[in-house]
Amino acid sequence: MIKKIRNIKISKVRNGVFLLLVLLSSVINAQTFNFRNFGTGSGIPDTYIYSISQDTKGFLWISTGNGLARFDGFSFYPVPYPDNVDTRYSTTLFRDSNGRIWAGCNDGSLFYTNANALVKVKDLGVQSINQIFESEDGYIFIIPQEKYIIRINPERPEEIIWYPAKQGIIMTSAAFTGKEDLLIGTMENLLFCRLSDDSLKVTGTVEGIEYTKIQSILRLQNSNRYLVGTEGSGLYILEFKGKTPVLQRIITGMLPEDLDIRAMMESEDGSVWLSTMGKGLIKTSFRKGSAVPESVIRFDMEGGLQGNDVRCSFQDDEGNFWAGLYGEGISLLVSEASWFVAPGVHPERNNIIYIRPSGKEYFIGTPTGYFTYSPDNSKSDKFNDLSQRINSEVSSYLYENGEIYAGTKGKGIYHVNRFGQVRQFFISENSGRNYIRHINSDMEYLWVSTLEGVVVLGKKDGRLEAKFNIDERLPHNSINQVFILNDGSALVATECDRLYRISLESGVSVGRRVMSGTNRNKVLCYTQDDKCDIWAGTEGNGIFWFTGDSLIRFTVSTGLFSNYCYSIFDDSRGKIWIGHERGYSMVDPVNGQVRSFSTGFARSGNCNPFAIAEDPGGRVIIGTTEGIIIYDRSKDSGKNVIPRTSITGVIINNVKYPLRNEYNLPFGRYTIKIDFVGICLSDPGGVFYSTKMENWDERWSEPGSERQVPYTLSDGSYRFMVKSFNSRGQSDEVASVIEFNIRSPFWRTWWFILGSVLTISAIIFLILKERERAQARQKKYLEDELDKRTSEVVKQKEEIEQQNLEITDSINYAKRIQASILPDTHRLREFFSDAFVIFHPRDIVSGDFYWFDRLDEKRFMVVCADSTGHGVPGAFMSMIGSTLLQDIISRKGITRPSQILTLLDKQIISTLNQNVDIGVSNDGMDMVVCEINIPDRHIRFASAMRPVIIVMGGESYYIKGNRCSVGGESVIEKFFDDQEYYLGKGDSIYMFSDGFPDQFGGVDGKKMKIARLKTLIEDVQHLPMDQQKEIIDKFFFEWKGTYEQVDDVLMMGLRL
Repeated sequence: MIKKIRNIKISKVRNGVFLLLVLLSSVINAQTFNFRNFGTGSGIPDTYIYSISQDTKGFLWISTGNGLARFDGFSFYPVPYPDNVDTRYSTTLFRDSNGRIWAGCNDGSLFYTNANALVKVKDLGVQSINQIFESEDGYIFIIPQEKYIIRINPERPEEIIWYPAKQGIIMTSAAFTGKEDLLIGTMENLLFCRLSDDSLKVTGTVEGIEYTKIQSILRLQNSNRYLVGTEGSGLYILEFKGKTPVLQRIITGMLPEDLDIRAMMESEDGSVWLSTMGKGLIKTSFRKGSAVPESVIRFDMEGGLQGNDVRCSFQDDEGNFWAGLYGEGISLLVSEASWFVAPGVHPERNNIIYIRPSGKEYFIGTPTGYFTYSPDNSKSDKFNDLSQRINSEVSSYLYENGEIYAGTKGKGIYHVNRFGQVRQFFISENSGRNYIRHINSDMEYLWVSTLEGVVVLGKKDGRLEAKFNIDERLPHNSINQVFILNDGSALVATECDRLYRISLESGVSVGRRVMSGTNRNKVLCYTQDDKCDIWAGTEGNGIFWFTGDSLIRFTVSTGLFSNYCYSIFDDSRGKIWIGHERGYSMVDPVNGQVRSFSTGFARSGNCNPFAIAEDPGGRVIIGTTEGIIIYDRSKDSGKNVIPRTSITGVIINNVKYPLRNEYNLPFGRYTIKIDFVGICLSDPGGVFYSTKMENWDERWSEPGSERQVPYTLSDGSYRFMVKSFNSRGQSDEVASVIEFNIRSPFWRTWWFILGSVLTISAIIFLILKERERAQARQKKYLEDELDKRTSEVVKQKEEIEQQNLEITDSINYAKRIQASILPDTHRLREFFSDAFVIFHPRDIVSGDFYWFDRLDEKRFMVVCADSTGHGVPGAFMSMIGSTLLQDIISRKGITRPSQILTLLDKQIISTLNQNVDIGVSNDGMDMVVCEINIPDRHIRFASAMRPVIIVMGGESYYIKGNRCSVGGESVIEKFFDDQEYYLGKGDSIYMFSDGFPDQFGGVDGKKMKIARLKTLIEDVQHLPMDQQKEIIDKFFFEWKGTYEQVDDVLMMGLRL
C-alpha cells in the first residue's frame, strides 16, 4: 500500500481524533508502483539482504546471508572471499571516492576490491562491523560493534589506526559532525565523541533519546541537520543551531512513532528513504529548517514491494531505487512516474473500456456500467449499473458535458442524461448496425463504427444522416474506429492498406500510400498529432506514421512492445502512446525513439481499445482489463542511460577460466566463448552489443542482443573487443578488451626454422657436389653413346619423312577424289538468285559433305550432311553417303525427304553391317534433306538431328529436326517426318553442320552455340549471299582465333 501526504502542517495539539481525521483525509490507497522483484528463483544467493552498493563498472553489489554477489541486470554472480571462508556474511558495503568497494563482515573481517577480486585487510581485532564511511580527507572509517573506531588509509590499506572506545559502549552507527567530532549511535543512546591521538573520547550525551537503540544516522546534504533512526521509536532530527544541538522527534502523525528504522539513504533529489522492519520502504522529504515532513510515500507489499521488512535501500548511478529485504530478496523501483490503480469495488468493474477526464475526476466506463474516479484521493463514486437497464453488455462509450452515449453489442446505442435517465437513442433494422464498436463526435453528429459500416447520427435525435459501407467504396463493412480529423473529415479504421477518408460532402476518398507489412493489414485505431500527421495502429504490423510524403513504420524490431496495437493517442507534448496486450509503448516523433513498458506491475492487464487519454495535469491514463495505469511525466527523470560494457566470463574448451585481461595458451585449436554485458539496470533487455575479434573478424558485427559469442581459434594473437548500445543506439564508444595469445608449434618458431634452413642447406650443398661428380662421369658416357645413336636417328628420320610424304600424298589425292564427288557450288546460282556454301574441313579431307541436283523443271534437291568423325574416317563416310544418296534419288527416283532419310538409314546399316549384337561400328551421319519447288517457293525438308534456320519476311525461325541420326544402332526405332513451308520472294534457308556452333573461341574460350549463330544470321540476312558468306566466314575465324578447329565446318545458304 502506498500512502502519500503533502503540504500538511500539524500543530502541537495531540488530540488523537484530530490526528486520525488528518490521516484519513490525506491517504491515497490501492496504488501499485512498478517494482521489479528478485527473490527465490531469481538466482540470488540468499533472500536475506544486509547492504547494497555499486562499483564503477555498474555492477550492483549485494550482501546476503549467504555471501556477496554481483548483479548485472540479468544474473547474480557469487563473489568468493579470498580465504574461502563460507560461514561469514557481509553486514555493510561502501564505495569510496576512488571507486573501491569495502565490505565489512559479521566476524570482524574487512575486504576491499582490487580489479576483479577481493583483498582481505589484516585482522582488525573486532567481532562485527556495523558501518563503513569516508571522511572529508579521504580516510576510511570502520565502526565495529565495540572496542575501537578504526581508520584506514585507502591508498595503503596496511596503514591502520585504532581508536580505543570506552569499555561497555556497543556501537551501531556514526557520522562526522566536524573534522574530529562524531555522533555515535549505541544500543541505548546517542553520544557526542571526539577522536584524539590515542582514543575515542565521549564528550557528551544527546538528551531526549535515552534508552533507545540508535540504528542509523544520516547527515542531510549541504546542511548541519542529522536524521536519527531508531528501533521502535521512530525518527528524530538533530540540528546544530550555532554550536547548540537541538533534537526533535518527528511525531506529526505522518510517520508512525513506533517505526523500526534499520537504515536511511538520501537520494539525488534530496528525498530521504527509510528502510523499516514491518512498514516497508518510506520516502519522505523535509523543507529547509523544518522538522515536519513535506511529503511521505510508503511502499509496501500492497503497493508492489516484495516484502515489508526492508533492511537497506540504495540509489544506483542510473537513478534507480533498490530495496534490500530481509527474507524476500531485493526489489527495484523502476519508476515513480507510472502506477496502477484498481478503482472498481468488484473485479469486473476494473475492466476499463473507456476513460475520459472530467475536471479533477475521470469518467470511467466498463462493460456493465460507469462511475467516476478521483485520482487525487483515490476514491470512486457510486457505480451506475447499466447491464440490467439495457439488458446488454456495453461495447463503447462517449462522454460529453455530462451526457453519456453507450454503444452495445447488438442493441444499438443508449443515451444517459445528466440525471441518469436511460433511453434508446439508436436502433436499426440491420442487426450489423446495432453492434457498436466505437462512437466519436463532432459539433453536430455522432460518427459510429459498426459491423455494417459507418453510421452518422444526429446528436440530438439520433436520426440517421448518412451511412458508409462497401457500397460507398469502403474496403470492408466491419469498422473498428472512426477518427475525426482536424479538417472535419474522418478516417475509417478497418481491414485496408490505405487511408480511407469519409466526409458528408464528398463521400469516400482513398489515399495513395500503401501500408504494407508481414500480415494482411488491418487498421485498429488512428490518431492525429499537433503537426497534423496521421498515425495508424494495426493488428500485427505495428504502427504507421504518415508524415509529409513519407510513410514510416514502427515494429517490435524498432522498439515497440508488440506489433498488435489496440489504441493510439497523442499527448500534449507530441508523444504518441500505443496500447498493447500486456504492455504499452511511447514514440517520440522528434527523434524517432521508442520506449516500451510492461503491465506486469499492473496485474499484467491488457490495454483496452480506445481507453487512453490525458488529464488536465498532463498525466496519461490508460484503461486496461485490470484497472488504470497512470503515467505522470513530471516524475519521469527521463535519464538517458549509456550502458557500461564489461566482459564477464571466458570459457575455453568448455572450461570456465578466471577473468583476466590476457590469456596465453599453448599451441592447439580452442573453442572460446566470451560472455559480456552492458550494464543498464533500468532496462537490461534494451541493450545491444557489437563485437570484433582482431585478426579474425574483418569488421564490427551488427548490434544484437546476444551476450555471448563463440570463436574457434588456432595459433596467433587475437584481441576481442565489445561495445554496448542502449535502445536509442547510443554508446560511450569505450570497448571492453581481452586478448588471447595462442603459441605457434615449435616447427613454426624462429629458431627451429633457422636451424632447419641451415641443415637443409648443408644437405643440399653435399648433394649438389656429389651430383656434379656423377654428372661429369655420366656426361662422358652419354657423349659417346650420343654419337652412336645420332647416326641411327638420322637414318630413321629420313625413313619416317618418306613415309609421311607418301601418306600425305595419298590423303591429298583422296581430297581430290572427294572434291570431284561433291557437286560444283556454281550450279546453285543457275537455279537460285543468291546462294553460298561455306566448307572448311578440319583436316585435309572432311566428314561433312553436301549434295544437290535438279529433279525436274521445278524441283531441286539439296542435302547438308555431317558424318561421324572427321579426317579420313569421316571422308569414307561422306563418300558412302554421297554414293547412296545418288542411288536413292537419281536411280530409284525417291524424292520425298523423309523417305530418302529412311531408306538411307537402312542402306547405311546394311552397308556397314551395323549390328549391336556383334558389336560392329556405330557410325552414321546427321543431315538435312530439302526438296525445293523453285517457281512455287515451296520447300519440304526432313532432318536427322540437324536444325534449319528459315528467314521469312525478315523474321528468322529456328526449326528443330528429328531426334535420331541416319545409320548407327539398328535397334532404335527411328522416324523421320517432312516439314513444309511456302516462302516469299527473297526469303532464305540456312543449313549447317555442328562444326560451326561447337567451335570454341571468343574472349572466354566458350562454344559459339546455336543462339549466337542465329543472331549472326539475323544481322546479315538482308545482305547479298556473297557478303553474308564473307561476314560469316570472317566471324568464324575471328571467333576461333588461336583455338584449334574442333570439327569440319559446313554451311549452306539459299535465297528464293
